[in-house]
Amino acid sequence: MKPALSLEKRGLKTAVSAPGIAGVAFRYGLALGAVTVAAGVAVLTWHSGIPHGQASIFLFAIAVAAWYGGLGPTIVAVVFSAFAYSYFFTAPLYNFVLGHEDLPHLVLFTSFALLVGWFTLVRRRVERQLQRSRDELEIRVLERTAELQASRQKYRELIDASPDAIFVWDQDGNCVLCNASAARLHCCAERELIGLSIADTYVPAERDLIRERFDRSRNEGVLRFERQFLRKNNEVVPVEVSLSTAGKEHYQAVLRDISGRKQAEEELRNQAELLSLAHDAIIVRDPESRITFWNPGAEKTYGWTAAEAIGKVTRELLQTTFPGPFDQINAMLLRAGRWEGELIHTKRDGTRVVVASRWSLRRDEHGAPVAILEINRDVTERKQAEEEIRKLNEELEQRVVERTEELQTVNKELETFAYSVSHDLRAPVRHIAGFTEILQKHAHAVLDEKSRHHINIILDSAKRMGTLVDDLLAFSRIGRTETQNTTVDLSQILKGVIGEFAPDTQGRKVVWRIGDLPKCYGDPAMLRLVFTNLVSNALKFTRTREPAEIEIDSLNHSPAEVVVFVKDNGVGFDMRYKDKLFGVFQRLHSQEAFDGTGIGLATVQRIVHRHGGKVWPESSVDHGATFYVALPKPGKVKQ
Repeated sequence: MKPALSLEKRGLKTAVSAPGIAGVAFRYGLALGAVTVAAGVAVLTWHSGIPHGQASIFLFAIAVAAWYGGLGPTIVAVVFSAFAYSYFFTAPLYNFVLGHEDLPHLVLFTSFALLVGWFTLVRRRVERQLQRSRDELEIRVLERTAELQASRQKYRELIDASPDAIFVWDQDGNCVLCNASAARLHCCAERELIGLSIADTYVPAERDLIRERFDRSRNEGVLRFERQFLRKNNEVVPVEVSLSTAGKEHYQAVLRDISGRKQAEEELRNQAELLSLAHDAIIVRDPESRITFWNPGAEKTYGWTAAEAIGKVTRELLQTTFPGPFDQINAMLLRAGRWEGELIHTKRDGTRVVVASRWSLRRDEHGAPVAILEINRDVTERKQAEEEIRKLNEELEQRVVERTEELQTVNKELETFAYSVSHDLRAPVRHIAGFTEILQKHAHAVLDEKSRHHINIILDSAKRMGTLVDDLLAFSRIGRTETQNTTVDLSQILKGVIGEFAPDTQGRKVVWRIGDLPKCYGDPAMLRLVFTNLVSNALKFTRTREPAEIEIDSLNHSPAEVVVFVKDNGVGFDMRYKDKLFGVFQRLHSQEAFDGTGIGLATVQRIVHRHGGKVWPESSVDHGATFYVALPKPGKVKQ
């Protein structure tokens, strides 16, 4: 279309700009030829006895030269015509001598010739300007026509691509334009719709509303409504209509077949009616959230009857408070086809209720949303109970905090008391042991065997009580002593601990397996006490084994801590009693079998807990025991 238009423009512009006769020489030759022919014709008429009219012949030649030749050839034609007229028709004839009586006549002829030439030139110029204007107008008309054709073609493509039926009606209600979807809706060819009256698409009961709707669309803008569409075969389908004006004399209607949506709504309504006995509120609404079904459960929950609720927008009727923006919730529903959450609704009497809401989206065969099934369950009482439980939990937590503080205070008091008692008992115990040794030394000769046995029992008991008091005092000091934390090399700690027990292991066959122990973060003195107690226990409970096997190594359980274990092949213990191991004065073996005070493992646990770690055992009877100690790595101190 555009190349053809361009050629038309080029041809018109050539016609406007080209002169009537091409070539300068030819135009001047035409002027001379016209004067020559005029002179011959004038001489012929003169000799034929016609004494007048010769000047008109020359004037005609001048007009021809001016019309086709332009200004230059016109002047040439005037000059030569004047000379020819003077030579042939002014006395004396056949010479260029002029008398006084002929000069005015020649001047008059020349002036009249110039005037004729000027008028001819002006007219020719005006005609050319008119021609140019006409050609330019034709070009503009062609351009505008092409634009209109392109616009119509684009509009046509757009409306044909629309899945909705589009009709354009004139003021009399006759169809002047439609698309392919309109033809499919009416079950006919497009050409059959042109000139069709809008009344022929209305069922008789609604035809009285046509003019009213036309007037409302002109006053209100876009008018949306639903109606029954009458097809050519007299079949009736429900449609959703958007009616608006198209200029001053036409109306445009966009019709969407909502048969699928109505069928889906009806199916949902039928399904929902089956649930009318349910206590939950069941609501069916269209994609615009207008209520189409309201079950008795909804009436009971909210207080509105079905007649009062149907047609209303749910979030406006119930003054819904959403957990987030409604647009986001609606987008989730469209994307996933379902949504669940808690909403706050306002009942008819103004009270607020909390509901657990479940939405399900129904689509038609084309995938367009047609209806939403909403089921709401009143959970207000449950939420109130949850709130009461939450408050009770907060009160309980506060009581636990207060009780913990009280226990911490009592523990501190007990620690102080234990420290005081153990400190105060040390002197009497030392006195008992000391004076008993003196008595044994000085009275040994006079005492019989039974008395010496009793004195030995007193001495052993006093020493054991002294050890117990010392351990209890050390245990009490742990809670009162500030830790001096630093990076600790456990390999050096264990090397020193094993060296301390070297004298006690003389005469015994002990197999040591020491792995590559890591570094940790803690108080070196306290950690030394931890592994002293663990190694001491390993040596003690392997006393009956030959050889005794003790393994000390590490595990890498997590990036934040190191785990070191002490494993032996001793007598072990029953894991059912593992919780008693770390209690003060708690023992799983008799004093006669294995001596001890029952404070060592309690000391281990207390020190490890102060470092933010943990300790736990694994064992079985007669298969040894393993104690694991988890401590923070350097730079990973637990708060």
